[in-house]
Amino acid sequence: MKRELWTVQNKRVLEELLSSGCYRVKRSYVMEKYGESAWIFQTAYDFFLRELRSRIAAPEGAESPVWLFSDSQSLFRAEGEILMRLEISREELLFFDARDWNRVLNLSYLGGEEERERFRRELLRQGIRSEESVFQSAFYPLQRAKIQKSWRRLFEAEEEAIGKSYRQAASWQLKREWLMDYSVL
Repeated sequence: MKRELWTVQNKRVLEELLSSGCYRVKRSYVMEKYGESAWIFQTAYDFFLRELRSRIAAPEGAESPVWLFSDSQSLFRAEGEILMRLEISREELLFFDARDWNRVLNLSYLGGEEERERFRRELLRQGIRSEESVFQSAFYPLQRAKIQKSWRRLFEAEEEAIGKSYRQAASWQLKREWLMDYSVL
């Protein structure tokens, strides 16, 4: 079964997709895009890539996922970028809740509200002021492991249980035949 999804990409992505029939993200893009804070994204992306590889086989040349959204209104839009409407087979996709992904990107513990509060208090009792600081030091391997283990919950919610405006997906690639429509913003 196919899913209608949306993404915003730059013109080079569209050009490559139309000319070669396929687009795959280069991993170096993360470092270029995020500069000094790239280490945070790299930590979160390393986790995400391991999980994506364990669920969906990566085609040759695929280094990082393409981010997709169920709701076109959830996308950041910039002038000159390309809004793409795609139809992609469910087997090519890994769905997750964008709110939880933002917590992973912030290197935060992923769990229910009470569980997160308990973990935060546990860190404070140990003199640790923030979850991010756990990743900035080699002194907290147990706490780091606990946070990273909690991230596996990112993929536990059923696709339909995630509200459309928060439903995000990842795919290893974009294919020309998936592209139903596009417009320049």
